[in-house]
Amino acid sequence: MEKWNISSPRYESDIVNKSLRVSPWQGHRNFIYDYFKYIRPQTVIELGTHYGCSFFAMCQSMKDNHLDSKLYAVDTWEGDPQAGFYGDEVWETVTATKQKFFSGQNTEFLKMYFNDAVKKFDDETFDLIHIDGLHTYEAVSEDFHNWLPKLKKDGVMLFHDVDSEKKYGTNIFWEEIKRKYPCFFEFSHSWGLGILFPKGKKVYERLIENRFEDKLWIYQYKALYEYETIKTYDLTRMADERYEAILQQNRMIAERDTTIASQKELIDEKDEGIGNQTRMIEERDAVIAGQKALIDERDAVITSQKVLIDEKDEGMRKQSRMIEERDAAITSQKALIDEKDEGMRKQSRMIEERDAVITSQKALIDEKDEGMRKQSRMIDERDATIREQALIMEEQAERLEHLEILWEKAREHKLLFRLMFHGET
Repeated sequence: MEKWNISSPRYESDIVNKSLRVSPWQGHRNFIYDYFKYIRPQTVIELGTHYGCSFFAMCQSMKDNHLDSKLYAVDTWEGDPQAGFYGDEVWETVTATKQKFFSGQNTEFLKMYFNDAVKKFDDETFDLIHIDGLHTYEAVSEDFHNWLPKLKKDGVMLFHDVDSEKKYGTNIFWEEIKRKYPCFFEFSHSWGLGILFPKGKKVYERLIENRFEDKLWIYQYKALYEYETIKTYDLTRMADERYEAILQQNRMIAERDTTIASQKELIDEKDEGIGNQTRMIEERDAVIAGQKALIDERDAVITSQKVLIDEKDEGMRKQSRMIEERDAAITSQKALIDEKDEGMRKQSRMIEERDAVITSQKALIDEKDEGMRKQSRMIDERDATIREQALIMEEQAERLEHLEILWEKAREHKLLFRLMFHGET
């Protein structure tokens, strides 16, 4: 075997599915690439493929290093209770990636359960078996014992998720199995990868000769560095996207300022309307002190002006509905804006402050409308006062006429009395 050097390959599968760059298996891709390159396993099977992060890393090594390995992938591509279930999108992505970049490699997808697939192969078929299915203790134990007879002498088994943050059953099973088989290596990064040599230590010793224990750390630090590099790149891109979002919010603020200015114009129009009605009240008071005919004429003028005022109010209500519709659109966009960082939230508060200004100005408009309604009621009250004064004058005229009749009768009685007792004429 040639000297083992750590590679930095380009994974073509990432072109189709960029999420593979940050997959839980991403940190072990360089190792499995080099394992294929230097160990050159002839027959390999993977139990649990999902989007194919590990599978396509093996394919990339087969392609770049012109290997004649046979590679199987077993999966239902439907998900499981632990990882969740999904539709056809995963299967379609995996098959598209294989067809686009690795159609020349000797690979085969077996869309079935592991326990059905194991029946298709004779014992001692595989140089390498990768177990990455359901991560419960019972499931990984069953997979190991079912597939162990299918492993060749000096074959190797890989176990993913042996150091997972979620403390899967694979963690416990790996701690048990490595006590039974003393020849193993393990990675602690990227959810952990166990490398077990349960049927002989020939490959184990070849790795020892190549100082693989030192390379374990190099692979780990290299994977962590690449992950942080990707994360930094993604964060930079997110920062650019957020800057664009900030510019968008600035435009929204400018639009809100325009809305505030337009509502200020509405308030000024309402103030002018109130001023006009105030002058109308003063004129009506002067008419009350004068004659009823002028009041009737002025009432006709007021009625015509009230029609105009109602038309103006209807136009203002339509504009208010237009403002509310735009506010609704702004609110729906704000749901996206709220996901941004603190700087964006500050600008959201600026929008809320402007909304408060709009609300307060709307309250002023309502107060103005109420003032106009009160003044209209004052006009109605003065009309009622005029009618009451007219009734009072009519009543007083009738009383005066009655008193004059009584006075004439009293005079007649007084004359008759004098004639009867004094003989006066």
